[in-house]
Amino acid sequence: MRAATAMLLVPLGYAAGIASASPWRQCESESETLAALTQSLLCVIEQLSDYRADAVPVPTVAFMPQRELEAKVCAEPCDVTAAYIPRLGVLLAANLEPWRDEFDRSALLHELVHHLQHGHEKFTALSECARERAKEQEAYALQNAYLAALKNPRRVTFYDGPSGC
Repeated sequence: MRAATAMLLVPLGYAAGIASASPWRQCESESETLAALTQSLLCVIEQLSDYRADAVPVPTVAFMPQRELEAKVCAEPCDVTAAYIPRLGVLLAANLEPWRDEFDRSALLHELVHHLQHGHEKFTALSECARERAKEQEAYALQNAYLAALKNPRRVTFYDGPSGC
């Protein structure tokens, strides 16, 4: 990750509670569109990591009912609210409001990290199990760094399961 002093990008219209005199700079349009928010979060990820958003196409971001999302991701009902599926893009539960809620926005950022990780060379030397664990740990770390930069007290915790892989 880059130095903690790096300024993060966030569209000013989305940064509820951030004063107009804040050190945050803007990357893309302030318009309240999902495309602009996605682009801005990709810029945030660039500042928090060594990923380059311009190296890959911007993914599709789609909303769907929670049950439909769970059916795509889990073998049985689960509590997933967001997922990245390479052939589909980022899928978000319909109840999320990333343009209004910082924590929901951090979930979108988390899935965009997975988009940038997909096929990235830094994970190729790892076994499949270790690769997926490392990707998830990194996505959680970047999500928490984003929340911390927003001074949001909420954090996410990586749960590796009872036996790892």
